[in-house]
Amino acid sequence: MNEQTIAQAAVTSLRAEVLLAPKPGLVDPESNGAHRDMNVTTFEASIHALAPYFGQYLHAGLTAATVPQLYQQLRTIGVKAEKAMMTVTVGVNTHRGANFSFGFLLGALGWLLQKQSLKQLVMHDFAPLFPAVAQIAQGVSGDFRDLSEKKQLSHGEALYMKHGVTGVRGEALAGYPTIRTVILPYLLQTTTRGDLRYLQLMVHLMAQVEDANVLHRGGPAGLRFVQDAAKALLHVPASRLPNGLRALNAEMIARNLSPGGTADYLSLAYFFDALMQQMG
Repeated sequence: MNEQTIAQAAVTSLRAEVLLAPKPGLVDPESNGAHRDMNVTTFEASIHALAPYFGQYLHAGLTAATVPQLYQQLRTIGVKAEKAMMTVTVGVNTHRGANFSFGFLLGALGWLLQKQSLKQLVMHDFAPLFPAVAQIAQGVSGDFRDLSEKKQLSHGEALYMKHGVTGVRGEALAGYPTIRTVILPYLLQTTTRGDLRYLQLMVHLMAQVEDANVLHRGGPAGLRFVQDAAKALLHVPASRLPNGLRALNAEMIARNLSPGGTADYLSLAYFFDALMQQMG
């Protein structure tokens, strides 16, 4: 896979995630979930706006001379990407978390590809990628400082102040343990293909992820509800899973809960799956 193909795989992964259905509380072709301000068209516009920046993240990693330089480049590109996204969505946050994660993961991937091949990384289940992300993302720890003095906090900053939840920043600083311990083992072990492959992964993620978007909307009680409901669906036969997810969607709409963190992880799962299949 060349530079352009890798970046395009990330863009395609975002499209695959929004088109996957049914997704409880989330936007998909069947339902807008617990969202009144966005639909599939909003997401398509957002993806189109972000697409050029994914190649820039990867290229920054491929050409950076030092880790601090790469960090600064990724944050600079990230700010521009988020501004482009928010412009086309007229202020609606569709992919802020996904943009953050793809930025650091693509940047770290490019950094490693300076010295090794993608095939080597796939052969080692991407093991070198996660400490590289953690190293590159160290500057993010500064985002949690002096929050008490800020006049306006983001949702993520407010959650950190209220519940101590570090969200996607914490995942990056820890080298994305959810990808290492949940997503990659699932993708490597399951033989299921098609939409069911990702619907079942979504349920696993909803059952385990400390989803910042759910916490923002429903607090700890909302998070417990989502995790418990997902755990109950883990044992549903595959043929009944879609209808089970549709029933949960109705409950989550009523509770105004949307597992946006799970959606971001699903897009990352599509991306890693694409890389492994290309090298397989």
